[in-house]
Amino acid sequence: MIWNASSICLRVRQISASPAVAPLSDVPKVVQGLYQLTNSIQKQLSPHLRPFVEGEIKFVGYTDQHDKLQAMLTLKKRKNVEISLDQITGLILAFFIGNTSSLTDLGQEHKWCPAGNITGSTWCGVTCITKAVSWWQVSRTSVQLGEPNGNDGTWTMTGTKCAVIKRLISIMRSGN
Repeated sequence: MIWNASSICLRVRQISASPAVAPLSDVPKVVQGLYQLTNSIQKQLSPHLRPFVEGEIKFVGYTDQHDKLQAMLTLKKRKNVEISLDQITGLILAFFIGNTSSLTDLGQEHKWCPAGNITGSTWCGVTCITKAVSWWQVSRTSVQLGEPNGNDGTWTMTGTKCAVIKRLISIMRSGN
């Protein structure tokens, strides 16, 4: 399974539709956008690390009976890269995807929608995050980012309520 070899795994669900979004209409462009965003986040956090290359980020998804995206994104465990650095990159990526901040909230500018490869907006939410316990073990642990949203199984992620999200936004803004 791909989640077993990953440093971090994100499960994503499209929670609302946009007239401009046709889920999975152009998977190669979505994957390209995913690599660009992930490498941009990593460059901001750890400019000394090599960028993610083909095969190190996996995107597996389908559209459900309501024509909405259900997907899993993973960042592969990379040799000679501290696993926690890739996990922080993955958590920030999760925030970009599940960011529910309004226009006036801290961090509202950090959004990306995998359903349509759109930067600046998102119609998706994160339902689950797991991370590897260590590089050598296959054990995983769940990570909660934000507050559970009982309506759709996703998490409410804003920079105004969650200390972890505030710290991730601070890291993005400062680069460390």
